[in-house]
Amino acid sequence: MLLVVDMNILFSFFRRSSFTRELLTNPNLKLCSPAYALDELNKHLDELMSKAKISIGTFELYKTLLSWFVEFVPLSGYRDFRNEAESICPDPDDTQYFALALKLSCPIWSNDKRLKEQSSVKVFTTAELIKEFGL
Repeated sequence: MLLVVDMNILFSFFRRSSFTRELLTNPNLKLCSPAYALDELNKHLDELMSKAKISIGTFELYKTLLSWFVEFVPLSGYRDFRNEAESICPDPDDTQYFALALKLSCPIWSNDKRLKEQSSVKVFTTAELIKEFGL
């Protein structure tokens, strides 16, 4: 199953005992995210390391591992869908995830309830993925 993964899901990858990490590495899932998500991870480095209780070395290792399981797509790969995404996305900060989902014609994986306040792009929470697909 192809899914666009948002930032809150990517953050979960860095927690030591994260069930979400197990899902992110599931071979039945093909995962993508906007390339700018990598910049966001670096931008929130201190917060992420503090919450996950990891060192900078572990962060860098996990970030490399994450890129084995998630394809980070440059803006040029979905730029044409930004206007449409802006018109439907309930949160301007998540427009790039919607643009990529529209480009790929696939759902978004997010635990952000606000993203479900539209009907153009299917949004799955972690619990819904587990329940619906037995992951």
